[in-house]
Amino acid sequence: MLGVTSWMAPLRALAPAWLARRTPVAALPRISAATYATMPSVRIGNLTPAQPKKNRKRLGRGDGSDRGGTSTRGTKGQKARAGNGKPKPGFEGGQMPLVRLIPKRGFINSHAKNFAPLNVDRLQYWIDQGRLNPAEPITIRELYESRCIHRVRDGVKLLGDGSGHLKTPVHLVVSRASQSAIRAVEEAGGSIVCRYYNATSLRALIKPQKWLLKNKPLPHFADPVSKRELLWYSSPNNRGYLALRDAQERATAPQADSADVP
Repeated sequence: MLGVTSWMAPLRALAPAWLARRTPVAALPRISAATYATMPSVRIGNLTPAQPKKNRKRLGRGDGSDRGGTSTRGTKGQKARAGNGKPKPGFEGGQMPLVRLIPKRGFINSHAKNFAPLNVDRLQYWIDQGRLNPAEPITIRELYESRCIHRVRDGVKLLGDGSGHLKTPVHLVVSRASQSAIRAVEEAGGSIVCRYYNATSLRALIKPQKWLLKNKPLPHFADPVSKRELLWYSSPNNRGYLALRDAQERATAPQADSADVP
């Protein structure tokens, strides 16, 4: 205890002086409630950043500043030039870069069509769930609104995967169809027609409200222009709508009398 008392004695001697330097509570300024209510509150919106503790480095202001002349960039070289001294991405110091060293391979066909694929087993599942009505013709609009397909760019192509599951006769109007899909639909007692759609007619088919809300008439369905598409949609094997149109026109055309034929 003698040791503890020996080192605490100086602290006890300084305690009255330390208490004397403290400001008494009664001497502190008092703020009324009305004044406190009008004082600006500290919020996120009125906070200001503190002053920078370090001044910005000033370059190129003469030799007396120790940062003049080369402005701390050294003598010449790539890093001493304007533009931060950083080369473009892919620059390899002057040698042939890798992107130019390896030859190109493949290409992107700008004339290719991006059709949304639809398998016949998925079509039958949507019918079983009651999301598609097989009693009415099923077009791309019904497929899109029932979320059987999610994104339509150039149309819909029917594929024959799961053809053994298709049991319901349906009448489809799509952009393209494979031969196995055509066979599966017709064996189930249905029919299929492949119709050409350009960008405007496809958008009008899926979202006709874009024109109806502006009191504009719906655009007519366009026919193909390229020779390749004309031949494809004119083929009865592909169930093209042009072949069906020609057959209907020949059936409704007046038959010439055999006596009038020279």
